[in-house]
Amino acid sequence: MAAALIPATRAEALHALGDFVDGPVLRYARLRNHIADGHSHVSRLSAAITHRLVTEEEVIRTVLQIHKPAAVEKFLQEVVWRSYWKGWLELRPGVWRDFVDFTPAAEPLAESMRAGRSGCEAMDAFARELVSTGYLHNHARMWWASFWIHRAGLPWRDGAQFFLDHLLDADAASNTLS
Repeated sequence: MAAALIPATRAEALHALGDFVDGPVLRYARLRNHIADGHSHVSRLSAAITHRLVTEEEVIRTVLQIHKPAAVEKFLQEVVWRSYWKGWLELRPGVWRDFVDFTPAAEPLAESMRAGRSGCEAMDAFARELVSTGYLHNHARMWWASFWIHRAGLPWRDGAQFFLDHLLDADAASNTLS
């Protein structure tokens, strides 16, 4: 059974974790920033973690049963950051309330970008991938957000809401704070 792009069940999540731990985790630090078809350089477990099919602790424990911490340090750091941002937001509930109370503007440029019609081929492909699959590689997310804010001059909250509306692994803390 091949691992699903985004695990939808606990069994698929455990299978994806097992596949990742068997080898790709050792290349994670070197290749994690490379966008590849099928996203083979990353675990693709973020949606499973978000929806509690597996937990951060379970992922870390599974990885460390097979590999020494130094060999998988970068991956472990990324998993721990998810927990850090959740705790940070829990201690500052007003930050989330301010975000939720924000009303996105009806901006034609924003609508064009959300529809994958910004005029920048790469950003448009990212927007369409996000909407059609519910997933986007972390670096593609950062590039798209940077384009949204710095190139298009649109409010960050509007872009963050677009991600929250479409990402299957949307996480209030990780997506809006890191």
